[in-house]
Amino acid sequence: MMSFKLFCLAVTKHVHRTIYTFNIFSSHNENDPEEERVGIIATRLYILFLLIGLLILGFYTFLVKHTQTHTVSFPSLAKFEKLKHLHLSNLICPCSRFSMSYARIVSIAPRYHQICSSEFLQDYWLSYFDRIELKEDSMNFISPDFRVSGQSFFNLIRIFCQTANNTVQNGFRLFQSTRFFTINTLSRSQFNSETRSYLKHFEQQTIASFINLVKLIRVSIHTNHLVTEVWTSAGPESNYDNKTSKWSLHFQPRNFYTNSCSCILSKTCTRPLGFYLQSDNINSQPNVTIPGLVLGCYPVDSVLLSTLECLFKQECIKLFIKMYDFDVVGLVRPLDNRIVNTQSLHDENSRFPPNITIESIVSQLFMENWTTSSNFTAYYAHCAPTHCTYSIRRCFDMTYMIAMMLGFYGGLSVILEIILLPLVKYVRQQWYKRNLVNSTMEGEKISLLNFEDLYDNIFNCR
Repeated sequence: MMSFKLFCLAVTKHVHRTIYTFNIFSSHNENDPEEERVGIIATRLYILFLLIGLLILGFYTFLVKHTQTHTVSFPSLAKFEKLKHLHLSNLICPCSRFSMSYARIVSIAPRYHQICSSEFLQDYWLSYFDRIELKEDSMNFISPDFRVSGQSFFNLIRIFCQTANNTVQNGFRLFQSTRFFTINTLSRSQFNSETRSYLKHFEQQTIASFINLVKLIRVSIHTNHLVTEVWTSAGPESNYDNKTSKWSLHFQPRNFYTNSCSCILSKTCTRPLGFYLQSDNINSQPNVTIPGLVLGCYPVDSVLLSTLECLFKQECIKLFIKMYDFDVVGLVRPLDNRIVNTQSLHDENSRFPPNITIESIVSQLFMENWTTSSNFTAYYAHCAPTHCTYSIRRCFDMTYMIAMMLGFYGGLSVILEIILLPLVKYVRQQWYKRNLVNSTMEGEKISLLNFEDLYDNIFNCR
């Protein structure tokens, strides 16, 4: 037991002596105690500075965020969407092809108002207005009669529908030929947002071009005061000149509209549209009025200022059929059976109520809705990013901390090994010189401990 204690005591003394005399700056001259002492002091300063530096660096790397950059080569669509979900803000995937035509990634399927595909625009329905007579010159309807003015009404609606469709198709072909540019791959939500924005702009532009065309035609007609063959805007009048004994013919603007509205002053003059007797004159009121339909100064005005509410009622369709031979029974050929069986329009799944003016429907290009779709898969396949890069900021990373501390240790240790030993030697030499000067000038022994004793006590060198 005693021998074990002696052994432990000997080991403790050896360890203490080893630590006390530890010197990494050992001098080749082992007999010089001053060199040995300088090496021990430099060693202790070396360890102290190294520990302080490593502690400061450790706290710094622990608290400060650092960025790690990762690269993924040739990511699939599923991988890209997963990365985009995880690193939405800083994921960058450059496209290998920067542009593509919209025809590759966008499709559109417009749905028009049902009037454009209805029976009322078919040739057999328009035969209602052909007035095929059994006896020539047996009828003489006035121009406001539906059996006279109705043909231009439905013909113009058909022209409007065809023009609207052509405008959309031409505009879409032009839209598909334009290029969609992206330098970096867009996410699915960004792609959908971009294409929706472009499609919305296309819709607005297409509608505007159609409306401008209609306005141009309408303004041109009114500005030039054109005369229709049914004399609705202006009618012929003759005057006899007593001086010359001659008749003169000129056109007088019509004012037989509601509230004595004159076509030369307004383009919104209207009167009810319906069925007349052959004996009626131009100023007479219709014997039977058709709901929603009006007669304007020009056929285009009649269409735009009317509504389609009559066509949504089967009773009103029957009224057309019933009044076909009004006041001319036995003088016209029978109607086509397909006209007799014509069905009314239905207002389900339509955003336009039956009593809305046709002008309002025209202003929306007869469009119920624009069914548009964008193909993100086709976009990503054409973009074909070769790589994706993203960065992650972390507060603590053990691997990063160890790497930083090892690098710091390597650099600091080299610097300390170079400067510490000469620095300690210089400080001791300067202190010795200072003590020597002080001793000479004062002529007495300094009562206090000199720097050497204090220095040796601090570092346990004595």
